[in-house]
Amino acid sequence: MATADLFTTVDTPAPASAPVEVPDAGLLVTNHLNLMYMLAAGLVIPPSSFGDKYYRDTLEYFPGWIALFLGKPPRDAIALSTSEAGHLKAVVVRIDLSGLSGKLTAIGEGGVRELHFPDQLDGTERVLLVPAPLPTSRIESIVFQSINDKKTCERDAKEFSNVPLDDFKRASSKLVFTKAPDIPWRTGEGPAERAVPLERPLAAGGVMAMLLLFGNLGERAVHACRGAFDPSGGEQGPASDHPILAGLETWIGEGTAPLPPPVDAESNRIALQNRFQARLFWEAVECLVRWREGGRAGSTENVLLDHLAEAATILDPRLQAGARKLRDTLESLTGLAEATASELFDRHDTALAHALTLFFLRRDCADLFDYRSDRLGEADWLAAAILFGVRDGWMSLPLGLRGQPGLSAAVSHRMARMSHRIAATGLDLGDPPARIRPLRELLGDGSVWRAGQKSAALDLARTQKWDCVHTRINLRPGEYRLTVKGGSTVIELPGDPKIEPEVDRGRFLELLAETRLDPKAEGRARKQLQG
Repeated sequence: MATADLFTTVDTPAPASAPVEVPDAGLLVTNHLNLMYMLAAGLVIPPSSFGDKYYRDTLEYFPGWIALFLGKPPRDAIALSTSEAGHLKAVVVRIDLSGLSGKLTAIGEGGVRELHFPDQLDGTERVLLVPAPLPTSRIESIVFQSINDKKTCERDAKEFSNVPLDDFKRASSKLVFTKAPDIPWRTGEGPAERAVPLERPLAAGGVMAMLLLFGNLGERAVHACRGAFDPSGGEQGPASDHPILAGLETWIGEGTAPLPPPVDAESNRIALQNRFQARLFWEAVECLVRWREGGRAGSTENVLLDHLAEAATILDPRLQAGARKLRDTLESLTGLAEATASELFDRHDTALAHALTLFFLRRDCADLFDYRSDRLGEADWLAAAILFGVRDGWMSLPLGLRGQPGLSAAVSHRMARMSHRIAATGLDLGDPPARIRPLRELLGDGSVWRAGQKSAALDLARTQKWDCVHTRINLRPGEYRLTVKGGSTVIELPGDPKIEPEVDRGRFLELLAETRLDPKAEGRARKQLQG
């Protein structure tokens, strides 16, 4: 079926001998509040994933599936999307289908049938039922019935800190809504209801964003960020040699808690500590995922305290006392702490303890990002970033923490891909958008800088007022005049001397690791590095 104009109804099937043109997009009919929830989640999701924030739309008829129309949306589908409340505004969302492949269900003139998209299309399909979720990175445009409806949605979106409506093309078209056809699309038949795993992918999305935020800490942070977005499948790097961070790619890639390699009973205390540190950390991550999946009942602090209490009973006897001491310290933080944060970090000196202590001291991802402490090392921050990212998840992050250009698209696709991998749908979403690289990765290790890297580093050092810039002046032979007036020194030079500002690369990278850059400063540096 030709789809050059998706708002034109095709009433007759293509001749059997004619080649079938693969549709390049499908149309989702919903309302503006459901849309904003999906944009915040970064995923086109089924009603079961909305909690109590769902308003009736076409999704309710096919639980676990996304209904996409291959022509002008039917009149009753549009009416359904605003039927539950007078303040709802109908929207038609154009979703890119290019590169998509796999088994789905179609509704057409011949009824309901399963097919493999796109090679089993016959041109009679009017609705495609695609297993949820779909990444919002596939949204090409959002169409409203009127300019006023469009403005209403834009105004409402500003009331939320996590709705990136401005990232998407928006338009109004009365014709799409008023000239809607009457075609059959609701049916008693159809694919079976399916569960859609979302909490683990949303937790992984939070981890990706948080590791990007902390990606300037050092080479280990760069490697961890890279592994969170695109697991390398065993490639060694600076994060691989850390007992906790070595398990990150397994958790992202396989969706399960990694098991550290066993150690024999005669291993020294450090080897035992490293193994159980990794085990307790990733089991803590799994506890937080189950907390999300279970409706988020109770506090996450109590979830982790219970985890430590249970784990202490199976630890090697040489480690049990330390585990109980850590649990007691963390429990004290649920009330009035008896020590300063620095004292607590000194009391327990492992990355696991530091990450858990931060988890109990800070409220959310934004609070962690703004926190400072010279008692913490690179691995401590990264472990804490993982815990916070899992607990808060992608959807809870404010736009200020996930506003890097291209980040939403990169995370959205990877979250959807993880969900389909866990559910074994076989749906192929195509190649993912490129991951967003930390500034430190874009700048390299500092051993050699290209002109663009040097320019970006110099500009960033100046705007941040970092003490790492030196100036070299090449003077021609001649006489020079030095004048001191009121504390200022004036040097008069003959000709046009060459002045070359230089950045102390080692000191620059140290300061970059110590600084939480605001989005404006980082965005400016990225433009220079990627321009």
